[in-house]
Amino acid sequence: MKNTLTIITLVIFFIPLICFANVFDTGTRITINSAELAEKRTLQILLPENYQANLTATYPVIYLLDGDYNFHGVSGMLDLLANKGQLIPNVILVGLADKGTETYREYMTPNDSSSPIKGNKGAAKSFLDFLNNEVQPYMKKHYRTADHSTLVGHSIGGLFVLNALIETPNAFDNYVAISPSVWVSDNAIVKKAQDKLGKTQHEKVSLYLALGDETRMGQYAFIDQLDNKALKNIDWHFKHYPDENHKSVALISLRDNLKTIFKGWHLQEKIVEGFEPEQTLQYYESIQSSLSLQQPIPASIVHVMIRQHYRQKIADALPEFIKNAVERFPESKQLLIAKQASFVGYYDSPESALSLLKNVETEFANSIEHMKAIASIYEQLKDNASAQDYYKKALTLAQQQKVNQWQVNIIQAKLL
Repeated sequence: MKNTLTIITLVIFFIPLICFANVFDTGTRITINSAELAEKRTLQILLPENYQANLTATYPVIYLLDGDYNFHGVSGMLDLLANKGQLIPNVILVGLADKGTETYREYMTPNDSSSPIKGNKGAAKSFLDFLNNEVQPYMKKHYRTADHSTLVGHSIGGLFVLNALIETPNAFDNYVAISPSVWVSDNAIVKKAQDKLGKTQHEKVSLYLALGDETRMGQYAFIDQLDNKALKNIDWHFKHYPDENHKSVALISLRDNLKTIFKGWHLQEKIVEGFEPEQTLQYYESIQSSLSLQQPIPASIVHVMIRQHYRQKIADALPEFIKNAVERFPESKQLLIAKQASFVGYYDSPESALSLLKNVETEFANSIEHMKAIASIYEQLKDNASAQDYYKKALTLAQQQKVNQWQVNIIQAKLL
């Protein structure tokens, strides 16, 4: 009977853990009333996984045309590229939903051209006004956006991107046109580029062009216009993907483009090892300023900087280094202290590490990583009851913040 009661108690205790599972976060769908389009429009907004844990960070925004069609592929790619790989900063993804193929193609086609479906007149100006006058202001008002934005379009959406660059070059920092349908209306966008491109005064922007194994998109005619003009304020790039088709080229080219847009965000470990810690801080001050954002320094970089203090036998200088780094990078405070504590716990004492983490526990009460860090130190101290309490706090935050399942699995494994 005693054994039976024990089993029942354990089952009751673990049921909430066993049943709790997070699906892959696909963001939030919101509807806004568009005065520009005289209709309701839907946006799918995906925030970075750590958005709720770091309330001072700001994020570049990617505006994705044909959002319902492209969203899952792009969001999954960003999860690996930004969230896990940290090769680029974390970003906010905004998918712009369409309203059926015919309506979508009309809105993507410039007004001086005819839509590929039924020859209807293009209405790109209305959609561009919606994007510039309503969507971007909405995002800036409701979310912590950095002053850095990218417009992405594929196929007919790529045509819209080229038209947006010509009509409103100051609207975005980067324009990504993947296999754009330059051929529409007998290459009308080429004539527009010939007449208008480069004649507007604006800040320097970037254009990224990509093409798969297609032969009839007409893109080289547009590239000729880029080649023939002295475009001092448009930094343009083109890459041909002969092994990709019209569909498959979208994701791989966008990944490459984003790595170029945010080039230098992640440094190889051997490069960081060649810097002094102060040089690394100066480097990230420069790159964050150039990208107009505020985010934590990549975790692998912080790890190397703190490890350098121990390898160079200057660990006594670490507290002052952390203090200085926090003042210059407040968004990195939790990460800096947690990494410091992990080294202190190994080289000095778990008690000292725990003190570092507990001193800022209230400040980082919404940080899953901070709760896990405290739990880990309690494990070192063989205080399993306290460790379990903090893993439970981490699990509660994971549920509230809808993090991906792999994060949940790590915490549940500790509790089970």
